[in-house]
Amino acid sequence: MRLGIVYSNLIAPNFAGGGSVHSYEVVKRLKEEFEIVYYPSSPSLKWPKEKLVEKAKELESSGIKVDQGFYSILDTNLSLKKSILNPNKASEAFSRYYDVEKVDFLYEPDHTSFDIYYLGAKRGSYGFTIHEPLYYSNSLEYLKRLIKFYGINPRTGKGFHTRFLYNELVSKRINRKLISRYPPKFVASVSEGSLYWSGIKGEVINPGNAFDSSLLKYRDSGKDDYVVFWSRLNQDKGIREVPEVMKAINSRRKTKLVLMGKFFDKYNEEIFWNKIKKYNIEVEYLGFVDRGKLNDVVSKARCLIYPSHVDGFSLVVLESLALGTPVVAYDIPTVKSVYSNLSGVIFVPEFDVKAMAEAALRLIYMDEEKYDEMMNEENLLKFLNIHSSWDNVAKSVKEVILRHVE
Repeated sequence: MRLGIVYSNLIAPNFAGGGSVHSYEVVKRLKEEFEIVYYPSSPSLKWPKEKLVEKAKELESSGIKVDQGFYSILDTNLSLKKSILNPNKASEAFSRYYDVEKVDFLYEPDHTSFDIYYLGAKRGSYGFTIHEPLYYSNSLEYLKRLIKFYGINPRTGKGFHTRFLYNELVSKRINRKLISRYPPKFVASVSEGSLYWSGIKGEVINPGNAFDSSLLKYRDSGKDDYVVFWSRLNQDKGIREVPEVMKAINSRRKTKLVLMGKFFDKYNEEIFWNKIKKYNIEVEYLGFVDRGKLNDVVSKARCLIYPSHVDGFSLVVLESLALGTPVVAYDIPTVKSVYSNLSGVIFVPEFDVKAMAEAALRLIYMDEEKYDEMMNEENLLKFLNIHSSWDNVAKSVKEVILRHVE
């Protein structure tokens, strides 16, 4: 069977997030089951042509065919490349260059563009998986949340208002229109919560993600006296609230924060460090570290504080648990739908920084015997076992696809 993969981030020149990790690991395994033809989607035009060609050739050398239409796209005039400013038009333009009749089914492993709809219309059989919500269906709830956690960046003029308008005028309007016009065979999700927030029905891939089993060797290696936060350092992941959580923790007990990741903009970076200085919090900032260092730091932390507002599944939470470190997270539907029954994850109401601090303090003060029991509880170990191989994820994706192939 020939399977067409529609996606941009398989040829991303840099790390492109958890969805791209999932997609790469799954497609790498699906090529052992299917003959893969890859159709890079329109968001790929944001990267330099030479980088795209280099990455495409790397994929081809690994046994994944890249449709020749992609190279024709790269040689087109500037007008097509400018069309990326209108994502719907860019998707429609891309679809004209690709030959999808040679594949039996089209699949997008991480829905990030409208290309799949137009290509799916040409082929007649397609499906896709969402990670974060397809869009936020409850407009008022989403706006209230955005005002609280996203704010406005006065240096760029962007803020909750631009994010909200994109959801209403682009994501929601266009996805609804195209999904109605060109119905997919299935919509899947890596979590029940992403379907809930999108207000749509679909299938849940289980397991939806995995971690490298080598992380398990870091478990039970001892704990140091600090808490950790690592992720994309922006408002989506709650970077503005991290100092508030640490302030509440330090009002009861002097505790160091170890911070890893990259700040996304100077404005929010300055807000973060100004608060840290004002609250006199000890922070060890390591920046973007290699995998070995990250594993070592997270495994020795008493807990991960994770005030994230935007997630689909959260590989950060999964990897923290694999490394033997419990997590305190906001009770947003996506993360909660994956981890709610596990002893190593404590959920608190979204925006309640004091409740997050209280939960973190319970973990900091917890005696070692109880702590070890919590992180080695039977249900948690079963969960980790299922999620310790990308083979299990690829198998689940394959089963969903085959159920819908005519």
